[in-house]
This record gives sequence, structure tokens and C-alpha cells, in this order.
Amino acid sequence: MRIRPTAISFAVILAATATLAQQPAPAPPPPTDTAAPQTTPAPQPPQAAPVPSLPPPPDITTPPVTPPTPPLSLSPVAATGYDRRDALPNIYLADGQASIRLRKLIKNVLFESQIDYKFVTGDISTFLRYKYYAQNFTYKIAVFDSISFGAIGSHSDEFERVRGGLLLLEFPRDYDHRYFTLLQDDRLTFGDVTRVDNRKNNIYTKFGYQYGTEFDERLNAIVGETRGRQVPVLTVFREVGPQKFSYAAALTESARFSTGDYKYTKFETEAIRRWDLTATQFIVTRGHFGTFLTKDTLCAKGDVTTPQVECYSVPGYEMFSLGGREALRSLSTSNSVSAGTNEFHVTNEYFVPVFRNRDFRYHALHFNTMYAIGYTGFGNAAFTTRDVFRTRDFAVDAGLGTEMALSVRDFDVLLSVLYAHTFRAPEERKGNKVQFSIHTIR
Repeated sequence: MRIRPTAISFAVILAATATLAQQPAPAPPPPTDTAAPQTTPAPQPPQAAPVPSLPPPPDITTPPVTPPTPPLSLSPVAATGYDRRDALPNIYLADGQASIRLRKLIKNVLFESQIDYKFVTGDISTFLRYKYYAQNFTYKIAVFDSISFGAIGSHSDEFERVRGGLLLLEFPRDYDHRYFTLLQDDRLTFGDVTRVDNRKNNIYTKFGYQYGTEFDERLNAIVGETRGRQVPVLTVFREVGPQKFSYAAALTESARFSTGDYKYTKFETEAIRRWDLTATQFIVTRGHFGTFLTKDTLCAKGDVTTPQVECYSVPGYEMFSLGGREALRSLSTSNSVSAGTNEFHVTNEYFVPVFRNRDFRYHALHFNTMYAIGYTGFGNAAFTTRDVFRTRDFAVDAGLGTEMALSVRDFDVLLSVLYAHTFRAPEERKGNKVQFSIHTIR
């Protein structure tokens, strides 16, 4: 059979058409960019690599020492007292008396033990205290035992022992206003078993208010604990309160409750005022007044054999004294000649700087500040309100002294010395005294 060339050509065309139909269509060509050509920027010279900046040199200065931060649970008012009270002097020497305190602060609790000893007479006192700082108040629980002996040269076995315990609550309203409540029980024992106060208990409560500084020992004694205090010769704390004024007052009520043997009502108040004469000279004035609003008389009228201090339903240590560190410095305090149930006194301390904020060295001593001090005082004490304001019995004294701040190794030391002389007073109260005190803080 002869195949024609025309049929062969037709078959080839059909086969090619079927093959092309089975393949996908080719991708369209990319669109031609018709935009104007970009001008090529001129080549820039190569830039040097940046030199890495060096970190600033470390600060090698010693950071300032900040006081320990109190626990966050304390209120600002309680936290202030928390820090300052823990920095009180830990060693105290005064007129042959040494006082050593050991403290341990654990969170909101301050544990404290204290021993007071008089080298001359042998008097010794011990205290254990537990103080808790709550959010809006503080409370203190303390027990104590104090034994005192007769004066030198008395050649007697007479002694007086007071032991007991107390609960003191403090309610600070702000930095300057505080309220206090005290409950205390004292047990009295005497070597002379014929004393009317022998083996008796004094149970009493106290309500007090304090304005201004909370670090003055005399004001603290009025509203709180009266024993175991570090009483300076002069007013150590300069910042006494707002407007340079501080004040304290308290009402004490003793009752024949439970084992109590006394019954009386006592009122006491004291104020401090600082007067700035120049930028560096100032005067500190203190005024004190105390009286017993109620008391029972134990002695018969006309009894001259019994000491007057024992004729009332008031223990002898609760009587007001016109002499001593807390009153007129030069007056005699022996045999209770300066005691009374009514008392007032006013003292003035004039501070004049000899040098301030210096560093004078002598061996291991570094003297920083020194003040020359002039002292004057007047007042009276008696057992009746009428007699306390009798001018012919007023006592007047004056003296000179100094106060120095120095450092010895790691200790800061505050030294106070004062000589006082009585210029006017009943003969049995007149005297001359040199008093000193040494505080150390580490």
C-alpha cells in the first residue's frame, strides 16, 4: 500500500498539536522597567571605625555610713525611738558610780541588762528589761533589785533594798507628743527592822504626758521608770523640742490594793527651755514642781521624835528632793534634810564655747568640742504648801564647770564637770560639791 506524502505530513501535525496541548503555558516574561535610570552616587572615602568609649572609673570613695533600717512593721514614730534609744551610752561613770548596759536588738524586740555600782558606798542595782516596738505603741517589762547602804563613816549595818517589777506602755501620737501608762510594784526591806516602811509593798500606777524630746533622762523619769537612769550633770541633749521647749507631767496613784500598803496621789511636772543668745552661746533653763495631792499623816501632832519624812503614807524614795543632780547641785541630801512633800526649783546653765569642731590631739585622745559653763539655781522643799513658798527658806547656789566631747580609739566620750556652792539656804542644807560624769558611746 502506498502512503502518500500528504497523509504523512497531516499525521505529524496532529501529533505535535496533542503534545503541545499537554504542556503548561510558559511564564510570561518580566515587565520591562521603563523608569529613568538612577544616578550612581559618587564613592565616599572610607570612614575610620569609631573608637569604643572607656567606662568611667569606679567610684573609690567610701559610701556614707547609714544607720540600720528599722523593721518595716514599725510606724515612723516608733522607728525614730527605735534607732535613737539603741545608741544611748553603754558605759557611764559619775561620782564614783559605774553603769554598764548590754543590749541585743532582735527585730522589734530590745533585750537589755544593766548593772549599776557605787565604788564608795557599795550600792549595787541590777535590771533586766524587755521592750517591744509595736506598730503604734511600745511596751516595756522590767524587773529590778537595788540595795543601798549608809553613808561613809556611819559605822552601821543599815541598808535599804527595793526589788520589784513594772509594765510601761508608751503611745506616741507623733514625733513630739507621747502618752504613758505605768504599773509598778516595789517591795521594801530595811536593815533596821523598826523602820515603819520595812517589809511593805508599794503598788502604784502612773499616767503621764510628754512633749518635745524623748531622750532627756529627767523628763523620762517623771512619766516612766525612775530607777536605773543615767542622770548627767548638765543638760546633754541640745535639741529639746519644737520651739526649743520640752515638757512632761505625770499623776501617780498608789492604793492599798492587794498587797499594797501605801495610799497617796502625787503630781509632778518639769519643763525645759533653750535660749539662744548668739549662734554659739545659749542658756538652758529647767523648772520643776511637785506636790502630793492626797496623803495620810501617820505621826501624832507634836511628835518630834519621828523623822518628818516618815510621818506620811508615802515611802521615802517617793519624796521630792531639793538637792542632787536633778535639782540644786550643791545642797546636802544626807538624812533627808532637803526632802519634802512639796518642792520647786529653777536652774540655768549658760554654755560658752571654748572651741568647736576641732581636732586637738594628745596621745590617743582627740578633743573635738569644749564648753565653759556657768550654773545658777534656786528653790525650796517643805512638808506643807505654806512653807514651800516661804522666801526666808529659799536655797540659792551657783557654780562653774566644763563639758568636753572627745574620742579615744573607737569610743566617743562626753565628759562633764561642775563645781557648785550654796550661797543661801538653811544651815543644814548648805554644801559644796564637785560633780562629774563620763559617757562613752561605741
